[in-house]
Amino acid sequence: MGNYICSRFARVLGVLAAATLISAPGLVAQTGSVTGRVTDGQTGQSIAAAQVFIANLDIGVLSQQNGSYLLLNVPAGSHTLTVQRIGYREATQTVTVASGETVALDFQITEEALQLDEIIITGTPGGTQRRALGNTVATVDVGDITQDVAITNMQDLISGRTPGLQFTRLSGNVGTGSPMTIRGVGSFNFSRNQPLVYVDGVRVNNDSEAGPNLGGGDNVNVIDDFNPEDIESIEIIKGPAAASLYGTEASAGVIQIITKRGNEGAPEFNLSVRQGQNWMTDPAGRLGGMWTCPSDPGPGPTDCQNESDLVSYNMYDEANRYISDGYFPWPTERLYREGHTQSYNLDVRGGSQAVRYFLSGNYENEEGIIWYNHDETFRLRGNVGIVFNDNFSLDVSTGYVDGYTRFMGPTRSDGGVWQDLLWSNGHYLDRVNAFDGSGPGTSNVRLGGFQEHLPSDVGEVEATRDYSRFTGSATLNYTSGELDLAGIPTTITQRAVVGVDKAWDVDRQMFPLEDGQVPSNLTDYATSWAAVYSETVDGQMFYERPIQGNMSFDYAATIGMDVADAFSFNTAVGAQYYSDTSDYFANDGTGFASTLSTTINQLSQSTVSTDYSFVENKSLGFYIQEEIGYQDRLFLTGALRFDDNSTFGVDAPAQKYPKFSGTWVISEESFWNVGPVNSLRLRGAWGKAGRQPSATAGSNIYVAMTGPGGQAAVRPSSPGNPLIGPEVSTELEVGADIALFDDRISGEFTMYQRQDRDALLSIPLFDSFGFPGSVASNLGDIDNWGWEAQMSTRVWEGGGMALDLDVSADYTNNKIVDLGDYNTSDANIRIGWPYPNHTEGDIVTRAEFNHPDADQNNAFGVPIAGWCDAGLFQGPHGSYDLTTGQLDQTGLTQDQLEVNNRYGYLPGGPEVLCGTVPNRNIMHARAFFTNTFSIAPRLSLLDNQLQLFALAEGMHGKTHTENGMQWGHVYNNSKNSRLENDPIWTYSDKVNPGGSFTRTKTFFDASFWKLRELGMRYNIPSEWIAATGASRASLAVSARNLFTLWRAQEWVYGAHVSDPEYGRVAGGAGLEGGRSNYWETPPLASLNATLRVTF
Repeated sequence: MGNYICSRFARVLGVLAAATLISAPGLVAQTGSVTGRVTDGQTGQSIAAAQVFIANLDIGVLSQQNGSYLLLNVPAGSHTLTVQRIGYREATQTVTVASGETVALDFQITEEALQLDEIIITGTPGGTQRRALGNTVATVDVGDITQDVAITNMQDLISGRTPGLQFTRLSGNVGTGSPMTIRGVGSFNFSRNQPLVYVDGVRVNNDSEAGPNLGGGDNVNVIDDFNPEDIESIEIIKGPAAASLYGTEASAGVIQIITKRGNEGAPEFNLSVRQGQNWMTDPAGRLGGMWTCPSDPGPGPTDCQNESDLVSYNMYDEANRYISDGYFPWPTERLYREGHTQSYNLDVRGGSQAVRYFLSGNYENEEGIIWYNHDETFRLRGNVGIVFNDNFSLDVSTGYVDGYTRFMGPTRSDGGVWQDLLWSNGHYLDRVNAFDGSGPGTSNVRLGGFQEHLPSDVGEVEATRDYSRFTGSATLNYTSGELDLAGIPTTITQRAVVGVDKAWDVDRQMFPLEDGQVPSNLTDYATSWAAVYSETVDGQMFYERPIQGNMSFDYAATIGMDVADAFSFNTAVGAQYYSDTSDYFANDGTGFASTLSTTINQLSQSTVSTDYSFVENKSLGFYIQEEIGYQDRLFLTGALRFDDNSTFGVDAPAQKYPKFSGTWVISEESFWNVGPVNSLRLRGAWGKAGRQPSATAGSNIYVAMTGPGGQAAVRPSSPGNPLIGPEVSTELEVGADIALFDDRISGEFTMYQRQDRDALLSIPLFDSFGFPGSVASNLGDIDNWGWEAQMSTRVWEGGGMALDLDVSADYTNNKIVDLGDYNTSDANIRIGWPYPNHTEGDIVTRAEFNHPDADQNNAFGVPIAGWCDAGLFQGPHGSYDLTTGQLDQTGLTQDQLEVNNRYGYLPGGPEVLCGTVPNRNIMHARAFFTNTFSIAPRLSLLDNQLQLFALAEGMHGKTHTENGMQWGHVYNNSKNSRLENDPIWTYSDKVNPGGSFTRTKTFFDASFWKLRELGMRYNIPSEWIAATGASRASLAVSARNLFTLWRAQEWVYGAHVSDPEYGRVAGGAGLEGGRSNYWETPPLASLNATLRVTF
């Protein structure tokens, strides 16, 4: 019986198996596949990690890095496919699948206008949804930008793309950078106006004054060390209300740089090759026409009184003629060349569910317009993510850069090639006065009309930066998953980050020993040369070796609870430790042994001086934050941070920085029914943050010296302040985000007011104190206010074409409101004035020749009288006469006089003879832009296969000075300076009462509009590149700074304004730009073509 049952069972199994085998092909034949790509509907870029699924079948996948997806085993028939990704609008399409076939179906999805569900990187682990933030945070999608335009520095990357952020200068010296500010200036100290910078959660060095001293300051911004091709996105956290969780140094804002990460899937290789050129647009036109008198290098007393007596010239054209004639050695055909730019970038990303990686290498070489100016950089990056299990993961980020720069303007005591063009004297041109001994120009044959140096003299001086940098971090993440805590769904998220940023620089300036050898073509006219730089008389070298180190540790935890399907509670705590060290060594000396000497050990050792310092700063902070949400549309957040810092004085307390914010997505309320407005969020935030004092401000400093008998000794150098603390900023911002007409138009608007208190100022000490110099104290108060607006719209869509437009604008202003006991030793710091600013002793408003009140004469002896703005006195004490401009302080106490001294004069007072109110020190104008605007149209053609784009930027409200006119009384190469027939210019140039020097003739309105970017990108059809094995490719051509579309003022009393943006870093809180611009070179234009291929 048992055998029979077994036999029957075996036969049944055999029949079932045969039936299965016979029917299997039929079963397989009942399914098919769906494949395609997911791309951005605006830019055409591939979108990774998008969910592609058929909801009712529970079938789905994620798109790969190239946007492709493949759904297998889809039952035959019609189905609805859905694509979702955070930050994008959901898209659906219907597809019909036939048995055994593969159907192609592409998706173009568009970004949500407000992206309320986007995760923003904040001080808390896991980030925060944008909808829950009460403050504005700007996000820059770097990946999209670098696909379109050639990016060589941070200024190119984010300038004009987010309101409220300004770069303060633009230079043609390749390898230099610009400081940046967020929401204006809140400190009298330049470095404290710089935002903090984080890379993958690690705080890094944000120095914007690195490199050798190029005259007027160091000009390298080290944030440019990072490779733009490695960056995924940048988040800009604006102001104290947003930055409270970052503590004592965050009131100037925070910039978060997030680099690219690996993703699950097969390795994907991305190769990009960029080639291009840098050039100066119309150098001769920028320089402007110049004039000289053949018989006299200076104006008057009798020669060249009429324009017909003058000879016109342009020193740039003369320089090119000299090069052609062999007057001085020069390796290029023209003085300014077209500098070659090139970049090669290769990266690979991929991984499994457990390990994901991103690796990249980059080589870049940017050449400037002078033959020796270049910046060569090699970069590596390796990012690895490891998922241990559902709870734990580890992200490791590493980056290394090695580079070498030789700068265009190599000197610290004098200018370079542009200065020698700008301040040339055509009287000494060989075509004006021949070098044959017959004319007056023979005495200056050495320079031939250049101001102080031949271009070849400048080229012999070297200023270089040899730099390397390592940045690394390790982030351990823990997520509990959903827990049940007394019936309440709960999640616990923790994050620990440890990181290091270490930089090694060698800055070198070498002035060779002047050989005195006369070029053979000039030996008939001169027998020897004099040294043209003071440093080349004997030869001199400056050598600096700064080593900057930053180390940080950050731990944070968040407990999230959802209560009754309505309320959410997120409680976050965190601790941050940060240490930065500056290890600085320097040598300088004079006396090279020969013209071949080029190193520091070849100097006369008796002249070599050594400087060394080691400074360490440490900070420790803790915070607690509570976020309460209601139905995912109403959020309230409160936080408190505690900070202590080694820069605080020993008697200064630790700091507390509170924060409160609220946001309401009112359009998600059931009562909302405002037709065109499909999304509206109201928000507000209030908070505090700080700016730390310098590392040594709280300590007495001593320096070594040689004592009696040659023994080592020390002497006091600078005193410390035991009470010194941070500058503290308190900010209130309110705003709204709105989307209209089904997201066709979107925008945001923010207003803010910031009170910057306890600003650091220096008070000179009495000799009896025992220390020389001054002591830093918390004395000043500055109020800052403004607004920011941004709008995006799709203007047109249809027929394979779309037109998008992004517009932004902002306004910022400030005022000094208190100075405590400050004695106002800085002429630019007065209560009631904006900062930074331009001040003048005499603002000449009117002048007349041959007037009976004349107190000056022009070069030809013609008397001239001038009238000045007496200004409006702002002080609280005394009597000011609005008719005569006289201030009566009779009977005031000493305290009242000291208070008055903290106030100054604003323009707009009575017009009086200049000699009656000499050296008044009037605040003439702001030295910062109050308004910036940007317009960025994008035209998409051929279903996004071809993209045309542009970016125009306007800046308004700032006043510059044009130094070619400032020194007209010395170099006399403008028509006004030769003829001295313009009364205002002439009086401004001549008047010098009380030792003051007026620059009325040099001021100009620096407002402008420029075409920042213009370009196109073509996505090469896949069938064209299929034979190469590539999955996609694109070709982009972009130009930068091609045109100045409009400027408020191009001429200043006959002198041409070279460019409204260029200028030095130092001066006016380091934010001025446009003054002492003879150290600088006007900005360059560039054109680049970039080929990108993905395998």
